[in-house]
Amino acid sequence: MPNERPDARPDESRSAQVPPIAKGVAFFLVGVVALHFVMTFLWNAPANPIKDSVGGQVSGYMRPFFQQNWSLFAPNPVNAEDEILVRAQVEDPQTGALRTTDWEEPTRLEWTLIHHDPAPSRASRLTSNLHRRVNTAWNALSDEQQEIVARDYTDMEDWRPLADDLIAAQGGETSSRVANIVRADRVATGYATQFARALWGEDVVAVQIQLVRTPVPRWDVRFDPVPENPQQTTRDFGWRPVLVDPNQDEAAFADVVDGLVENRDGESREGRATSADGRGPEVPPAVDPGPRGTGEGASGVARPDERMSQ
Repeated sequence: MPNERPDARPDESRSAQVPPIAKGVAFFLVGVVALHFVMTFLWNAPANPIKDSVGGQVSGYMRPFFQQNWSLFAPNPVNAEDEILVRAQVEDPQTGALRTTDWEEPTRLEWTLIHHDPAPSRASRLTSNLHRRVNTAWNALSDEQQEIVARDYTDMEDWRPLADDLIAAQGGETSSRVANIVRADRVATGYATQFARALWGEDVVAVQIQLVRTPVPRWDVRFDPVPENPQQTTRDFGWRPVLVDPNQDEAAFADVVDGLVENRDGESREGRATSADGRGPEVPPAVDPGPRGTGEGASGVARPDERMSQ
């Protein structure tokens, strides 16, 4: 027709069709964001029937990636360095003799990942988070229960002996604080086992942890000389038999620990001192640990507070 323009185009709104795959991606992203908001709302909401019914799923989603720690801000900013110390009893496969290692500092090893790194790996906070969990459970105990936790235990396949002693100390009634410390003790023992085996090999038969808190100088005295023996708060846990999770990748864990030690010492595993029979790092000689029976001080080794007094 004479009035029709040869360059006339179809209506642009009809020509700009959104591809189906783009629609699918958009709906998926909207769903993910909506799910995240729902999970965050339930995580921060007060206790209610809905939250109680899905508490496990919400906790598994929020931890550890989205959990927030507001201790950075007033009125209670972080004012201390929290560490976990680990030592082990290593059995000689030929003689059966036990030797006790020196205390090792996994938290300080993790701190090597933070130096000069504005976005460090989450591995730099493992023991700091573990310290907070265990210390919170410890603080909820009575003095008698704290003394029980400091005892040595041998038969701990299900952690029932520790739980029974803690329940008996509060009149025979169970409570959430007993459940919390038993779970925290078990988790800490599992971590200590993997860490000890990564350093001292598969002949580790028992592990012990200690929680250490060192105050950070106030802002107005930050340039003062650091005291040689700063006041530290320690939490002593007794000896526990090794706890190995069959799903734990020990080789991968050992590689991570080896990398941390290399960051600190500047030496790889092969470059560090090994024992004469080639079974790994030499375990420092120590006091004869004696029997590892249940009961406070049954191990016969130097207690953790001796380390702090040296």
